[in-house]
Amino acid sequence: MSEQETDGMGGLAVIGGGGLGIFDPNSSGMPVPPPFQQVICLVEETYVAGTKHVKDIDEAVEGLKVGDKLRFEREKGNLVDGWAIKVFAGSHRLGYVSVEVNEILARLMDGGKHVYGVVTGLELRGTWHKIHMEVDLDD
Repeated sequence: MSEQETDGMGGLAVIGGGGLGIFDPNSSGMPVPPPFQQVICLVEETYVAGTKHVKDIDEAVEGLKVGDKLRFEREKGNLVDGWAIKVFAGSHRLGYVSVEVNEILARLMDGGKHVYGVVTGLELRGTWHKIHMEVDLDD
């Protein structure tokens, strides 16, 4: 049997009966997960591959800074690399996650996990933009 308590914000917390969830009375009645989300660093140091081949890369990296989040998008139809993951800053494609680390990350993404990059450094070596990043998972 479950006990019910208010959560102090107009929602209802249900305790017992198999778990704890917070119900928002203004929603569809589906439980909202408790706020225990954590960020897990999967790869401490890697870089965005293929930036030399991106048209308008100078424009894409303009304004990019350490700490910015990078969005990942799977490219399952890639004929060269079946584990390919595209990297974006806003709407600009920057390149790909390095093949050295992409298989496990692609498998996690294919399983529905939210995997993304965080800029840890920026270098300009001649005309090559080297974008350093860590890869994190929201769990």
